[in-house]
Amino acid sequence: MTTSTPKQALPGRRPVSAGQPPAPPPRLRRRPWVVGAGLAAVGLGAAAGLVTGVALSDSREVLVAAGDLDKYHVIAAEDLRSVSVSLDSSVASIPSTDVASLIGKRLADGVPEGSLLSSADIADDAYPPEGTSVVRVTLTAQQAQGLTLEPGDLVRVVVSAPSTATESEPTFTPGEVAAVHAGDTGAVVDVLVARGEAVALSDAVMGGRASIVQDFDLPTADDADDSTADDGDGE
Repeated sequence: MTTSTPKQALPGRRPVSAGQPPAPPPRLRRRPWVVGAGLAAVGLGAAAGLVTGVALSDSREVLVAAGDLDKYHVIAAEDLRSVSVSLDSSVASIPSTDVASLIGKRLADGVPEGSLLSSADIADDAYPPEGTSVVRVTLTAQQAQGLTLEPGDLVRVVVSAPSTATESEPTFTPGEVAAVHAGDTGAVVDVLVARGEAVALSDAVMGGRASIVQDFDLPTADDADDSTADDGDGE
């Protein structure tokens, strides 16, 4: 006769009787806030991918200034560079494919380095502008000292009286600086003046009687006419 020794149940466990099915595993409880956070993360990732895709698809090659460009500057190939940017449709720009059409044209205003170029920056009018002429005023090193002229600055071209004249005051003509050619011995300044004043000013420049005055309280054309009239009365 054989006897069987009953098995000892392990601590913490109930003995399972023969033929009884095992108990199902415990069911995990999902926390609602964890599920919500996961769904939000998925949504944010999808939105970020969509925004990135749209931005990349909207990027385009446009032209910017490769350096500081002055007003009336004649555009050369090295003055421009192409950049890829994402722009709103309301922002004016020039596609990089139009670079060839800009070479040789003048700027209507100054453009800082890195700034976008637009059609408004390109001068459509003939140069010099209608009704004006360019007079080149040569300045000695002493005359150019202290002057900080840039294209677009408003100045006065002052003409001293000829040495043969007696009791005659200098006259002046308002003008706008178009270009400055500086050198070691002085400077040559291209000044836009009224066409009717160009011949007399050129004669004064050739005779060494012309200089440039730069100030903040600039006279009007009427003031210049009055000054010329007064000089005529004094002769």
